[in-house]
Amino acid sequence: MSGNLDFDVVIVGAGISGIAAGIELLRRGQTSFVLLEAGSELGGTWRDNTYPGVAVDIPSISYSFSFETDYPWSRVFAPGEEIQAYVNHCASKYGVTPHIRYESRVTKTTFDAGTNGWSTLLATGERLTSRYVISATGLLSQPKLPAIAGLESFGGKAMHTARWDHDYDLSGKRVAIIGTGASAVQIVPRIAEHVAHLSVFQRTPIWVSPRFDGPLNPRSPLRLAPVRGVMRFFSELSLDVVTAAIVNYRKHPAFVRTIGWLVRHWMRRQVNDPELAAKLTPNYGLGCKRPAISNTYLKAFNRANVSLVTDGIAEIRPTGVVTQNGVLHEVDTLILATGFLTTEQGNTPSFEVFGAGGVELGQFWEDHRLQAYAGVSVHGFPNFFLTAGPYAGGFNWFAMLEANLNHIMACMDDARARGATRVEIGKEAHDKYMRHMWKRADGTVFKADACSQANSYYLDSRGDASLPLPHTPWWRAIRGRIKRTDGYEFG
Repeated sequence: MSGNLDFDVVIVGAGISGIAAGIELLRRGQTSFVLLEAGSELGGTWRDNTYPGVAVDIPSISYSFSFETDYPWSRVFAPGEEIQAYVNHCASKYGVTPHIRYESRVTKTTFDAGTNGWSTLLATGERLTSRYVISATGLLSQPKLPAIAGLESFGGKAMHTARWDHDYDLSGKRVAIIGTGASAVQIVPRIAEHVAHLSVFQRTPIWVSPRFDGPLNPRSPLRLAPVRGVMRFFSELSLDVVTAAIVNYRKHPAFVRTIGWLVRHWMRRQVNDPELAAKLTPNYGLGCKRPAISNTYLKAFNRANVSLVTDGIAEIRPTGVVTQNGVLHEVDTLILATGFLTTEQGNTPSFEVFGAGGVELGQFWEDHRLQAYAGVSVHGFPNFFLTAGPYAGGFNWFAMLEANLNHIMACMDDARARGATRVEIGKEAHDKYMRHMWKRADGTVFKADACSQANSYYLDSRGDASLPLPHTPWWRAIRGRIKRTDGYEFG
């Protein structure tokens, strides 16, 4: 611990990102740190999302830490409760659990140029000081409620997918689900057979491809370490190829268009009614929004008790949902599958960050566009790191996270080796990197005309594709190992 500071590192959030940051510190022999978790247990997204059918959408063999792949997954695509159990397993096995403080919601952190430290304020009024702060509050942590008139007047049961009430029985109920994103794709087929009627309100159809899932019994070849390694390699390679096609769309659009044609053809074959199939099929390009995988979502619309509603919602009344054509859809239950705050101010991080000179990070981004060097550092905010800042996202959270943490730990390691108490990305390096990111992002599919009707959360309020990295995951990993702390200033 440095001087009179309480900790060397304060990590905000005890989801996958925070646990991983703690593991990396312990692997380096660093024990002076604390994880501040607003909730009463760890897990983040996988703790909060427990709706019917919740599961990971990339193979479990890839959706895990590279140093902890020997885990007894029950299926190729693990259900949500297994991911939550895996995160708990890793926190316990690698010694992070004792460093977690629960019910410790952070409201603000402020840099002190006199001590080169941070003062972090909790909702309780307590302050903790540290040399470094790592923001690990995640991307999908704050549910986004739809701005629909009358929502608060609904007289039945209403719940967001991330706040599922398991004590409420859907059996025999008339249910409306608003939204057709990844959560809805998993929920719809799971509840359709139990409810009296299910009305799915769709603003934008989602790309859905086949799910090559299956059980993993104890004798499965995937339990063997060499096989796991090979499967993980090819899983990551496939994600890299898809990402390469998406981020290089303007140069090589044929690949994405061909895959899109094949997926559309498959989607239409899942629905018996051609007119209904057309409504469920996207008319925007593949990759504009995160696609889903399911063998049962589209087929659920073949059921007599499932209806697709594509008319816009005008308002919600105590007895149901009124569409813009004046029709009242009477329902008992309202499920809001409307996603999360992503690039909005006040999310990632979910607390105020006052850097050098008193500049607040969220306001800085609001005034000057979302930006972060390597997705982890912002000039003007010394000793502060983001596990998943602007232009850092990707299909596999674990791959992104490990690369970003390698970068963060390299900065902290170099600072300790130099005897420095302050590390900050230089303005020239920061601005040069961002010019490259903005140029690359303009060449991705997200900025193409094909995405104009996608309503994608990949685009922020300025129209920048600031959530995903406009490069492949391997580019990030290789660059991180070569560049390491180039461009940083130590003092």
